[in-house]
Amino acid sequence: MAEEQDRISHLPDDILIRILGLLPTKDVARSSLLSQAWRKLSPFSSLSLLMFQCPDFLESCRKNTDVSSFINAIDSSLRLRPKDVNLARLRLHLDLDDIESESLIDSWIDAALERKVKELDLYLRPRSIAKPYGLPAKIFSTTTITVLSLEQCRLEICGDIDLPALRKLCLRQIRCDEQAIRQLISSCPLIEDLDIASCGGLQKLHVSGLANLHRLEVICCYNLRRIEIDAPSLQHLVYHCGRLPCDMVLTPCEFLRELILHDPHITNDFLQNLDSGFPNLERLEIDSTRLQRIEISHHQLKRLELKLTPLQKEAKLKIDAPNLQSFTYSGYRMPLTSTISSMNTSSLREAEIHFRNYNDYSHFFIPQLKEFFEKSKNCQVINLLIKSKEELIIPRKLRPILSPPVYDIKHLYLRVSYCSRFQYIIDRMLWMCHPQTLSILSGTNVRFLKVLYNKFRNKEENPKCCTSCSIKCWRHYLKDVQIDSDESRLEIDQIIAMPELSQKSTNCKVRFRLKWRSQLL
Repeated sequence: MAEEQDRISHLPDDILIRILGLLPTKDVARSSLLSQAWRKLSPFSSLSLLMFQCPDFLESCRKNTDVSSFINAIDSSLRLRPKDVNLARLRLHLDLDDIESESLIDSWIDAALERKVKELDLYLRPRSIAKPYGLPAKIFSTTTITVLSLEQCRLEICGDIDLPALRKLCLRQIRCDEQAIRQLISSCPLIEDLDIASCGGLQKLHVSGLANLHRLEVICCYNLRRIEIDAPSLQHLVYHCGRLPCDMVLTPCEFLRELILHDPHITNDFLQNLDSGFPNLERLEIDSTRLQRIEISHHQLKRLELKLTPLQKEAKLKIDAPNLQSFTYSGYRMPLTSTISSMNTSSLREAEIHFRNYNDYSHFFIPQLKEFFEKSKNCQVINLLIKSKEELIIPRKLRPILSPPVYDIKHLYLRVSYCSRFQYIIDRMLWMCHPQTLSILSGTNVRFLKVLYNKFRNKEENPKCCTSCSIKCWRHYLKDVQIDSDESRLEIDQIIAMPELSQKSTNCKVRFRLKWRSQLL
């Protein structure tokens, strides 16, 4: 038999270079073992993207030989690269314990800057928290960098800053103070995207003078006491507070589209002024542990997410958002009936209710949830995520006065992670609404899905229950059940074969198609 031909060796060099450009850097380093053609090329010198991350190269136990080969790969790829071959991106994610001298990192950065690197991403884990890597001053006087991402470094500004092309700046776990940050930001007038996270030295942050800033994220700067934002073109703002109370001064901005606030010190006055201060706001996410009165009125708002804690069990909510399309509520009790009644849900297309672990499901909870179904009947999708130690049971004395089930809901998604008696959740949900499809999401306890499947499979044609009730349970209305796909059927077969007391969770979504009788014959 003729020896198999090495077809790769006959490909043109420009095609080989394009193939190399699609591979991870570690695979490029190994490419010379594949074919004679790879060895003819200088792979690293032809690549515009160089990404070195310790875990990629040191997959096995960390041995000195592994570390030295990793260091040599970085060194050769930068030092041997012709200076007239520009570099689009360099990523160095390193553990300083693997580097003999920080001057070696300095030389790699110098080599990248000489080759006019456009995107520089440095994550340099220090040997000790007290001694992070000190960034060389050259980084802050480079005319070609458009994206600069720095993590676990020390930022000290010495001299002037000249980054005229910078569009995106990311600072995470940086040792710095507010003066260094302010000087850096003010010297980069074209910044469009600014991300500051876990910078513990910051006590005050002032963001202004950036006419092109579209996106700003300030996350978990634990000692921050005051933040001032004046960005007229801002469209996306995320703020997660630190440990201390922080005053936030946010200048009104007509272009803001998304506002995500995780801050226990938000005031209701701030929320009430959203419509006037941010007239084009479309998405609002609020996570505040102290607000006891939440009033949101906004005519352009399309997506609203509220997260409440056990401390807010009696919080009063009022929502006036006639164009709301998506509503997410996460908390330890259902919003008050007045909240649901006040909501204009004519535009609502998707709703998600996440009941956290809470043991006081009173009788008032039942009508509230039922009313929510009725108000949400225009929704295409409703998600219910239940994590409760209490059984969500419809008390018998409420059954005679309940209104008929809601038929207009098309898709109901359900995830149940904990409950001691799953059958009550099934009976309750299907008593209140009759969806066209019922999807059990991944992460649901397999016992719940097994109980649900057995209920559907063993349903009687003419049930004998509920004879004295004018509104009968779901068994009387359900006409047919079908498993939606082969994937759903395979998941059910696997679950049925599991031990009875298995506490595992489902691996994929299982969907049932349900056909209902609109009324009893």
